[in-house]
Parts: sequence; C-alpha cells; structure tokens
Amino acid sequence: MNGALPGKVTVLGSGAGALACSFELAQHGSRVTLADLPEFGTAVQAVAGTGQVTLKAPWHGLVTAPVAATSTDPANAVAGADLVVVCVPAFGHDTFAELLAPVLLDGQRVLWVGEGGGSLVLVDALRRAGRRPDVQIGETNSLPYGARVRGPGVVSASRKAGGTLVASLGADGDLVDMAQAIWSWMSPAESVWETVLLNFNAIDHVPPIICNLGTVESRNGKMLLWGEGASPGVARIIETLDAELFTLRQALGVRNTKRYADYLVEQGFAPPGTPSFYELLRASSFADSTFQCGPDALSSRYITEDVPYALVLFSSIGREVGVATPTVDSLIHLTSIAVQRDLFAEGRTLDQFGLAGRGRAGLMTAVREGWW
Repeated sequence: MNGALPGKVTVLGSGAGALACSFELAQHGSRVTLADLPEFGTAVQAVAGTGQVTLKAPWHGLVTAPVAATSTDPANAVAGADLVVVCVPAFGHDTFAELLAPVLLDGQRVLWVGEGGGSLVLVDALRRAGRRPDVQIGETNSLPYGARVRGPGVVSASRKAGGTLVASLGADGDLVDMAQAIWSWMSPAESVWETVLLNFNAIDHVPPIICNLGTVESRNGKMLLWGEGASPGVARIIETLDAELFTLRQALGVRNTKRYADYLVEQGFAPPGTPSFYELLRASSFADSTFQCGPDALSSRYITEDVPYALVLFSSIGREVGVATPTVDSLIHLTSIAVQRDLFAEGRTLDQFGLAGRGRAGLMTAVREGWW
C-alpha cells in the first residue's frame, strides 16, 4: 500500500489544523470522521450541522469538502479507521493518547500532526496499558498549513511550500509514504528526534515574548511579535536557541544540516539571500504578525505550550545526551519566574516517557525500533 491514500480517516481535534486536515483528506476522496472531546462539542456540531468543512481563501472564495460523520466520543470514532490523524495542541497529547491506547487495533495508523512528541506520548500510554497492537505511529514537526478558524466549520488555510517533516516510529510500514500522498509538500524526517527537535514555534515564539515583557504585559493592544519584538539582540537569542536545537539533533544522529533560517525560506515565509538573520526576520511574512498584549498575555499558547511541552523536553534531552542548552534553560527559568510556576518541574521530560537514563544510544534505538 506504498503511497496509497487512506479510505477511512478519523481526525481528532476541531481547531484550525484539524479542520484543514479534514478538508484536505476529504478533497483526496477519503471518508472523514471529525471527532473531539465533549467540551468542544460546539465546534464539532458546527460541522455536523452542514456535513462539511468550508475553506475560505482569498483566491477562490469559499470551497466545501464533505465530512462523512462527526463525534464527541473520540475513542469510539477511531473504530475501523485506516488512519487516525490527531491534530491537537501539545497539552492535549496525553488526553488523546490515553483515549487511544485501549482501543487501537492491528493494522491502524496514527499520525500526530502539529508540534512533535505525540508519538512518544502514545507509545508511553500503550506501554502503561500493557498493550502492543501492530499499529504504525508517527508525527510531524509542525502543521502543514498556516490556518485560522474563521467561523463555525470555516477555516482559512495556506499550504506551506516546505519545511513540514514527517517521521514514523520504527522502520517498517507505509505511514510516511501515506502522509506524503496526502500532503505532497511534506518531507521524510530522519527520525522522530528530528520532528521533536525541529519545533519552529518554540524557536520563534518564546524569545520575543520573554525579552519584551514590559510591553507584553503593560500594553493595551497588540505588539508586532517580530516587527517590534525581534530587535537585533532578540534575533541573536532566537538564532542561538536554534543552534542549540541543531546541536541536539546532530547528537541524536540527524544528518540534516538545515537551520531555522533555511526553513523560513523553504516554507515560503522569507526571501532568500538576506545578509543577516535579523534582516531575514524583518523581511519575512511574519514581520507584521501581531501578539495580543495585556495582563493575561502569558496565558497564551505561545508560552503555555511552547515552554513546558517543548523547551523543557529539549532541556531534558540535552541532559541525557550531554549537550549543554544554556539558552533553552535560561528561557525556561525566566518564564518560570514570570508565571510564578516551576516549569522545569511541570514540563514534559524524557522521564515521563520512560526514556530517561537510556543515554544517546538508547534514545536512538527507541525511535528506530518504535518501542522501549
């Protein structure tokens, strides 16, 4: 079934990414079920009411794609699915992994689409449940779109030109080929460690916010996250953070030498040939992206997701493989002070997956074999 499209797909989640994935899959002819938790029933009901997802784009107006079924019982909704696409924030990974672990059956495939790490969470949940069904598990490093919800069951989404990587735990199976059949602009990652450690949001969201707290917390309105927030000094912090993640990827056997700046260009978000990283940021399409400021600004997903679920995990990996991550650690430390919580203690670590103490070789073996 190399490169074949899935016949029956369940998409878990109901945010912009999940709606865009549902639209894409339905356009490919897959029979799509959209499911989410009961607390997000309003979003699911909006799709159920019309039987479709609507894509809003400036170049062709509104386009619809059929959704075969909807559900607020995710565990039940995955029954019989060839492919399960989980498209939820990282802080939802554990909940959905716990729901999936008891019900997945031989022959199914599970792809976590969005920030990396979901595949590790699912294997850990299966291990704790005492189950090892013959399922393929994989993930991407980011959403394959820039997407926003524009109304009930309506999403705007633009396909990225590149820069979205997909990896499968273990060496066997057709999951990566299937993902590329659906999203032709995806590239195969060398391992799940590459998708985990190539997290664009953690690289470019956290430094401009933490380094501009005076503006972020006191302004009544919005800040240009990069246009104002990424000064030359902040740009150097972003670049140094990226360098630490690059070193971690190399330590775990990833041969790919592309850096964050290369991926900005590859995704179509910035022009090639700029003389400095700072000028690349200023020339990017994100230079006019805004961030909502105010007293509650630090409750944004740019902090609550990207620090505890990404940066803390990176720090944990660095300690395991003997790679120093001073910039990562400093940003976690400063964020912890700002939000008055110990994010090092709260955040995602290798220990939570049962992977602590295995060393570099053990981490590489775990993702190569798909189990530990």
